[in-house]
Amino acid sequence: MPLIEPLIFFPEVRNYLSQIEVPMAYEDTIRIPPEIISNILYRLPAKSLGRFRCVSKDWLSLISEPQFIKTHQNTRNRSQLIFVSNHRPLYSLPFHHDEAEAVLEPTKILLESYHTDFNLHGSCNGLVLVSANTFASVHVLVVLNPTTKEFVELPASDYEMINASSEIEIMYGFGYDSLTDDYKVVTISYFHYNYLIPPDDMAVHVYSLRTNTWRRVSDSPYDHSYGRNLPGVFVNGFLHWVAMKDSDHVPVILAFSLADERFSELPSPSLHEDVDIMYRNDFKLVVLGGKLAVFMEDEVWLMNEYGVRESWTKILVHGIHEIPMVEPMIFYDNGNFLLVSRDLMVIYDIKERSFCKSGNVSWNMKDLKVRGSYVESLVSPKFI
Repeated sequence: MPLIEPLIFFPEVRNYLSQIEVPMAYEDTIRIPPEIISNILYRLPAKSLGRFRCVSKDWLSLISEPQFIKTHQNTRNRSQLIFVSNHRPLYSLPFHHDEAEAVLEPTKILLESYHTDFNLHGSCNGLVLVSANTFASVHVLVVLNPTTKEFVELPASDYEMINASSEIEIMYGFGYDSLTDDYKVVTISYFHYNYLIPPDDMAVHVYSLRTNTWRRVSDSPYDHSYGRNLPGVFVNGFLHWVAMKDSDHVPVILAFSLADERFSELPSPSLHEDVDIMYRNDFKLVVLGGKLAVFMEDEVWLMNEYGVRESWTKILVHGIHEIPMVEPMIFYDNGNFLLVSRDLMVIYDIKERSFCKSGNVSWNMKDLKVRGSYVESLVSPKFI
């Protein structure tokens, strides 16, 4: 069994060992059984585990097991913000940072690739879907793990077929199908012949990471041009968008099942002061703490029980108008809301109904913008 000495430098390990009895092999040397080794490794950063694969064949086998990877992600669950910029690499910044840090600085995500001009379209279990350009100016889709630096470039699909008489619009979504243990990319593409007239066809394509293939499924009967081309929000095995229902021209929340690859409608929040919030320009679907939510300028609607209209709960964000934030993005962090906009990051205490902490984000590139988040994990985008 491997020695424990290399691991005690991690605070998580020392804290765990202080709560259990560890057998002594001989004086001044600690040896531990496999089950305790696993519990220790679950608590370590994904980057460190990548290095520990080289300790022994046993550790390599253990850390590579799918069940270990899932348990590690659920135990560690450390989130990072992800930033994009023009003609530059991706950058990341932890949700949690040192209290003494007055200025926070994103870290460059170094990838051994030839991609540039990244645009984020979603994340799931530590994997991130981005579109990018190659050095030859070819537009591609890439699924990558920013923690392990593994990535795969998706094959070409006819979802971007050229039509000289119109302009194509594409909406993306990315999520996990637990039924088939597969990660899927969904695109909804349509042509604009005239921006005053809704498009005719909404073509839906699904890519399987496991089979490395694209398929065209049934077209969407909804008008997705209403949804401002925002990425799909993945919750509970479904990708969600806001679209217009053609029959009565009413905006609805759509759920696309990654299991049966069909659309259905979800109940929207109830009318507020006789105003349907679905028509508000700042209406935006997000995921907060694993739950579907709606974020607007100064309020959040949270669907506490998936699919149940009565479970929508309104949370006011008091004092946000006093903070100079332009189109902030919102995230969930240990019972609090984390709001990020340009060079400002603030934490809103939901119970106390006030902002409790802030930090300045510094970088030398003015075009660097936060576009989402991901969790550190060992999940590989490569199915072997």
